[in-house]
Amino acid sequence: MHRFLLRPAGLVFAVVFVLLSIGAALADLPPDGTFTDDNLNIHEPDIEAIAAEGITKGCNPPWNTLYCPTGDVSRGQMAAFLNRALALPAATTDYFSDDDGTTFEDDINRLAAAGITRGCNPPANDRYCPSSRVSRGQMAAFLNRAFDYPTASTDSFADDDGSVFEADINAIAEAGVTLGCNPPANTNYCPAGIVRRDQMASFLTRALGLDPILPPPPATLELEVVADGFERPVFFTSSRGHDYVVDQPGRIWVIADSGDSRVVLDIRDRVAYGGERGLLGLAFHPDHAGILYVNYIQNDGATVVSEFTFEGDLPVADPASERVILKVPQPSVNHNGGMIAFGPQGHLWIGLGDGGGSNDRYGNGQNDDTLLGAMLRIQVGPGLDPYSIVANLGFAEPEIWAIGLRNPWRFSFDGDELWIADVGQGDVEEIDSVSTEERRLNFGWPIYEGSECLAGPCSPGQLTFPVLEYGHDEGCSVTGGYVYRGTDVPSLDGHYFFSDWCTGFLRSIAPNGVVHDWTEGTGRLDQVSSFGRDEYGEVYVVSATGTVSRIVEGTG
Repeated sequence: MHRFLLRPAGLVFAVVFVLLSIGAALADLPPDGTFTDDNLNIHEPDIEAIAAEGITKGCNPPWNTLYCPTGDVSRGQMAAFLNRALALPAATTDYFSDDDGTTFEDDINRLAAAGITRGCNPPANDRYCPSSRVSRGQMAAFLNRAFDYPTASTDSFADDDGSVFEADINAIAEAGVTLGCNPPANTNYCPAGIVRRDQMASFLTRALGLDPILPPPPATLELEVVADGFERPVFFTSSRGHDYVVDQPGRIWVIADSGDSRVVLDIRDRVAYGGERGLLGLAFHPDHAGILYVNYIQNDGATVVSEFTFEGDLPVADPASERVILKVPQPSVNHNGGMIAFGPQGHLWIGLGDGGGSNDRYGNGQNDDTLLGAMLRIQVGPGLDPYSIVANLGFAEPEIWAIGLRNPWRFSFDGDELWIADVGQGDVEEIDSVSTEERRLNFGWPIYEGSECLAGPCSPGQLTFPVLEYGHDEGCSVTGGYVYRGTDVPSLDGHYFFSDWCTGFLRSIAPNGVVHDWTEGTGRLDQVSSFGRDEYGEVYVVSATGTVSRIVEGTG
């Protein structure tokens, strides 16, 4: 089960590239080409050709990353295709009564003014029928009028005899615009067949004399190890020119340029380590150099968020400098959350799970009298003792920004957008994406698990549902990541990366909502505990087996 709930969806896997058109030109295009849904389509080089000329913009505005190659072409769309192809002058007359207010009205009037269309209801011809589908016979007539081909001397096909469009069909055949519809014999034209968008691209490419364009093969990704040898790494981050790794037993390391690492902070004496517990989160104050915050499970089992300070100019923190910011008792040993991060307005965000057990055993998911099962937002820094409330949004606990979380295992920001990966129970893993400008959100746990009704009563009401979810036939525990904003692989810009602890896939959600699976290039990943992003926007994968790796473009 794989469901992309709130945005257009697709699942794009790496495939073997096949040359689709002999003699087609190669172009400087992104991996997968201009559109993501025409890979390996025999008409793809022609689709790229008309896209390069501005004749098509795609089929899913505003993203326009899809072409919908198998979609039928309507008469309105046909008008737009031809108008862009021919750059027809503006019309001063409104020719038809049935296209008023349509997207294609201007295109239709331009075609009529140029004599390319006469209407659809002879002899009156006061209507155009913009939503009707275009047959291959009609296509021939449109093209013949548009390009004014000479009368053909040959009867090219056997199945159009007596057709009103026979002369047009023969004209475009003799001009090389159509090859027929039954290769390799191509003795038929199929005049009553409906023109698809991919076929339309080939008609126009031949009619305009364009060179077909071959896109590059689909991209592959690989992982490049940048540091290893850690005991149980669970997080990676960067600050002021240094890269840091959080080791779950209770140490923070800084990675040197040589790849060697040294300890920045060691608080193993106060960290309860094992299972889901340990040192879980790290964030550096954006406005105060040398101040860092950690999230860990204390020896008494409570979640603690503390502030530490560096000693001098070196990235080394004094364990004795600890200042406890927040302490939240935990009723069990799991569902601790553990992620902390500074948001776009400089506030510290803290993700807490529901306290453990199954089916929200302790009743925290929908309870705003506790900080558990919630996303918190507070103001921290020098002069605040220990923190201040950003804004009371109406929850019983004023630190709460949202409730209804089970176990948010990693969240991150991309500008004002907040991405949360919330670990499911027995059926559904979910990813949420919301604006930080939202107020009083409820992500639904345990009323729902993802979009599946669980505890009920299941009335969606004011709940916020995931943008993506997948079932336990694909994994067991989601690990959330980051949006790529680096420069090493420009085609990844805006992709949100995530993985699963059990199945080890590497996937990303593109800005248009298409889900890409990169596992063929990277191989199955082992125990992905976290992701990270450096100050240059490059994304890293953290494996609990001891390694930190950077996502790079494949070389094979």
